Amino acid sequence: MIYKTILVVEDNEINRTMLNTILADQYQVLEAENGEEALSLLERYKDEISLILLDLVMPVMDGYTFLSIMKSTPDYATIPVIVTTQNDGETDEVAALAHGATDFVAKPYKPQVILHRVASIINLRETAAMVNQFQYDRLTGLYSKEFFYRKAKELLAQNPQKRYDVICSDIENFKLINDVFGIPAGDRLLCGIARLYTRMVNGRGLCGRFNADQFVCLLEHSWEYSNEMFRNAEIEISAMSNTRSVSMKWGVFAVVDRTIPFEQMCDRALLAARSIKGQYGKYFATYDDKLLREQAITDGMEAALKEGQFVIYLQPKYRIQDYQLAGAEALIRWNHPEWGFQSPAEFIPLFEKNGFITKLDQFVWDRTCAALRSWDDKGLPAIAVSVNVSRADIYNANLTDFLMNTVNKYGLSPSRLHLEITESAYTEDPNQIIETVVSLRNLGFIIEMDDFGSGYSSLNMLNQMPLDILKLDMKFIQSETAKPNKQGILRFIMGLARWMKLSVVAEGVETPEQMERLREIGCDYAQGYYMARPMPCDQFEELLREQAGSGEQAEETEESQQEDCPRQILLIADEDETYRGQVRELFKDQFEVVEAADGEAALGCIADYESRIGAVVLSLTLSGPDGFSVLEILQREKAVWNICAIATASADAGMEERALEMGADDFTGKPHTMKSLKRRVTRALRATQTREWSLELQQEASRDYLTGLLNRRGFQAAMDSLRKEDAPLALYLFDLDNLKSINDTFGHAEGDRHIRQFAQLLRSHTRESDILSRYGGDEFVVVMKQMKTDEAALKKGEEICRAIREMGAGGNLAACTAGVVRRNELDSSEELIERADQALYQAKKNNKGGCSLWRK
Repeated sequence: MIYKTILVVEDNEINRTMLNTILADQYQVLEAENGEEALSLLERYKDEISLILLDLVMPVMDGYTFLSIMKSTPDYATIPVIVTTQNDGETDEVAALAHGATDFVAKPYKPQVILHRVASIINLRETAAMVNQFQYDRLTGLYSKEFFYRKAKELLAQNPQKRYDVICSDIENFKLINDVFGIPAGDRLLCGIARLYTRMVNGRGLCGRFNADQFVCLLEHSWEYSNEMFRNAEIEISAMSNTRSVSMKWGVFAVVDRTIPFEQMCDRALLAARSIKGQYGKYFATYDDKLLREQAITDGMEAALKEGQFVIYLQPKYRIQDYQLAGAEALIRWNHPEWGFQSPAEFIPLFEKNGFITKLDQFVWDRTCAALRSWDDKGLPAIAVSVNVSRADIYNANLTDFLMNTVNKYGLSPSRLHLEITESAYTEDPNQIIETVVSLRNLGFIIEMDDFGSGYSSLNMLNQMPLDILKLDMKFIQSETAKPNKQGILRFIMGLARWMKLSVVAEGVETPEQMERLREIGCDYAQGYYMARPMPCDQFEELLREQAGSGEQAEETEESQQEDCPRQILLIADEDETYRGQVRELFKDQFEVVEAADGEAALGCIADYESRIGAVVLSLTLSGPDGFSVLEILQREKAVWNICAIATASADAGMEERALEMGADDFTGKPHTMKSLKRRVTRALRATQTREWSLELQQEASRDYLTGLLNRRGFQAAMDSLRKEDAPLALYLFDLDNLKSINDTFGHAEGDRHIRQFAQLLRSHTRESDILSRYGGDEFVVVMKQMKTDEAALKKGEEICRAIREMGAGGNLAACTAGVVRRNELDSSEELIERADQALYQAKKNNKGGCSLWRK
């Protein structure tokens, strides 16, 4: 077992020995007598230390000085620190937290408290680290497709003066290599290509893996490319695979016009590679785009603003519960006298780069406020409109003054103007954006986080920046609502938003299915083409007029909606009526407080309100079933597993240890201050929410994003959980025969549709208890339990292959071929897949489009 490492910084040898004894069974412990010695150990073991236990009063260098130095050093700053204090006083706690401590514990040390706090905080840190699992391709270690896009965009934005090229590659005959030499050999080849890309980039760019055999890099331009260069790369790759049959084509796209979406740059590089497909002796091609208009756009932007070529469009925002118009988002359109309407995707990125976006945003804010004033004067419903605040605006020292002058100019409340801050802005200068947003929010503006879900920095932003509304990223909505109801993290996000008292807006809603899914999970608002496209101000005014007569009805609906979404409950189970009253008063603004005077009443409340209870303040000395019995039921009942419990009793080490062992999230001895109790409840709720997040992330990490089936990680975990009674097993390896041809001919969007359709067909022909996995780009693995005979296994495989053929009779679905192996024992998954792969090869050889059974 690999133990996590904890650094104990304590000048008292007896205390160090005591902490070592408490931690030694579960952790590797390093010791330091003072802050100076601790810094030396940090320098040596910085990548191994998971947590620091720090005494504040020490010779040579005290704890406060150590904290200040540590937190100002990037290599150490993220390591959590628990401060050990002589008492539970708030003065020491506030000072420690101000210097960067994560938590504190009082002396004398209580083993269960120490272990509980240490495990909880390490789990919090590791949960955040789980995000990295989504950023890298599991097989090769390169960036995943979506994260490569994000990192590449950041690299381009950070280096506007450097020349870059996008280089993509595609193996023409990768399917043949997999079919002839097997999937393990194909995987080894892909890992070799990844190493070649990494060596080629050598710190001057980024590498990523797209679909099965497609790789991409963003490379700083340092040489002119030649056919010989890529021919040598192909020779090296062929040697990796122990075969001379690898045929690889490369495409190069020179990044000249940076207003082109980066995804489109990659598509163009791939298109260049495909343009030489089948051409012997030609190894690379360069994409040549002659439609660069950057200079023309730059030359015309100032005149366009003066001449009124820019106009405001409004995209309506609707309340999902009753489909009432609830507001709008202001968008900019450029109606050029010669070119006509220009795509914002073309000119906005350029304006962000050259700084003109600041003038354009100020124009949008002014025109939006003018429209709001006009509608108010006409007696139309008083709605709010969202406007964008670009990254460049954040650095404008006059931002708050300009916004306040604008709303005052038109006699509007700041709350009528919702300010959208994109999450990507947070990654550049979080301190600047937090300071600016706090100032704006204090003035009364409503703050929206735009594009939530487009990057994991959103999670940090949520924790640190004051917000009112989450606006879910369009691509995130489209991908998440395509998953089965029990998968994805939309439900988690809604729960998180409710806990933080945030409203949620979903943008980019295009289908009734997406709308219904959002309604089911409790999303507040939606906008998108399904409801209405962006429209000129006069058309939006007509929508307001239609709603003008339904003001009272809208108010009633909103009140009803609030009643339908009750607040989270805090259950206070305590025999002391006075104490219950103090707790009720303490939390009345945050929770709906429910009281129970004995154990029986507490269990009744849990049964009645289980889905709404967020926390229980639980006396261990209740009459009837005591608090320990209630704790036992809370742990046993899955329906209420996420309720956090704060146990209370007279200060007693034995009762505290027993409560923590039984699953209490915290223990507080009586008497205690209400302020102390509130801190403990808040901390416990945060830890509970993190556990749910961790579970959701683990589930996401095991799922294929496109189909919702298990990925390789999830497949292996499912195989490891099989029991003897599940045997005999039948393992099928399905291969979509012509997916690559579909991708090359019709594009990857069509190919992805085929993959999703095939996954859905697999679900319809299997049981819920069977294991379904997308094992590679076009390979699927299915494990069926309790398959009694070879004949039954083969019959089932043929049934699925036949269903695919029937669905594809009109050319709408790729055909598939399958290999199956049936075993009475729980053999290793690698061995089963290898045998199924052999059967698949035989099927392709003798009966393509059918299923073959592996036989000894």
